[in-house]
Amino acid sequence: MADRTGRALPGPLLAGFAFSAIGGPLALTALLIPDAAGAQGISSIGLITVAGVALFAAPMLVWWRYSGEIASSGGLYTFVERAAGRRVALAHGAAWILSYFLYLPFTVTALVYDQIPESFPGIRGHQAVIEIAVPFAVVAAVILAERGVMGLMLVSAVVQLGLVLALGAIVLHHSGAGTSAFRSHAPARPLARGAANVSLLFLCASLPLYLGGEVRGGGRVLRRTMLIAVAAVGIFAILGAFPYATLSPSLAASEVPGYDIARAYEGDGFAALIAVGGIASVAGLIFAEYIALIRLVPAMFGVPRLRTALLFGAAFVGGCVVSLIDPGRAYEYALTPALSALYISQAFVFVAYLRFRRPPSAVDWTAAVVATVLMGFGLWVVISQQPYT
Repeated sequence: MADRTGRALPGPLLAGFAFSAIGGPLALTALLIPDAAGAQGISSIGLITVAGVALFAAPMLVWWRYSGEIASSGGLYTFVERAAGRRVALAHGAAWILSYFLYLPFTVTALVYDQIPESFPGIRGHQAVIEIAVPFAVVAAVILAERGVMGLMLVSAVVQLGLVLALGAIVLHHSGAGTSAFRSHAPARPLARGAANVSLLFLCASLPLYLGGEVRGGGRVLRRTMLIAVAAVGIFAILGAFPYATLSPSLAASEVPGYDIARAYEGDGFAALIAVGGIASVAGLIFAEYIALIRLVPAMFGVPRLRTALLFGAAFVGGCVVSLIDPGRAYEYALTPALSALYISQAFVFVAYLRFRRPPSAVDWTAAVVATVLMGFGLWVVISQQPYT
């Protein structure tokens, strides 16, 4: 395990982790942003994506200023502990752990039963075996060769950025979208909702904070890398998403919109490449979540990291087994508590920030309020059971 090596984490590996943690660049444009924009927002998807990326400046500023003073394996937990004390930090940490504990197995289920079969229907009939094999593979890879996994995450991120541009260029060539994608073509409410949805897609950008105790260069390198990753992925997301503006609003309801478009315009070969890239994109996030989890628990409770990795690995496998009871709806069942816990845990961070910055400036107040309201919006969407778009 990495905690026994004593070696600092090199910058390139941190960068690959940071890019992969933001949902994966290709997953954002090929899978998630069209859904976040919604049917009413597709024609203004460029505007929505720009607004969503800009809105995410509020959470980023909070994390940036925390990490200017704190860099540890406790990540967000350590931020809250410094600002508001251990009891509040434990409440934050419990919500955070619950969120990602649910995300891990049920994201695998969504990948194996929903996303992959849309592109590779031949896996049907083998899905149960794959569902159980994936968590074993993830846990074994991280325990035995974590740095190697991060190296693959870096390669995957670079390839994904290339595929985002390639897909965007092809869609732009066929769709003829232009600057109109950055103008309003719908009422303000669905546009604002779409922008908030897009912003929430970037929330896992905080996962690199849990590597803060291992980064070569400390908090200075950590927050610079996170900022570059978010800014770069945001720019690529805008470039990759705006060409969708002139396409059918039904695109928002597609399970794999990037794959469907690639297949329609360029054929099965390029579509398969986009599908594989999308799978790698989601897989990178799964690895990032597991790696962050096995940093946080030792930081909270002093449990050895290897033991934590094995315990969460067993829970990961168990969750995948449970999901086989109803794989078609397992992700749907898990999504509400997982997202609710995530938004609540992040709200702790943003509210506590005002105690961390003493006295908080007008900019601090603005960032904390905007970020907290954004979490409240996400929680309202989840609890009210409204469509996420």
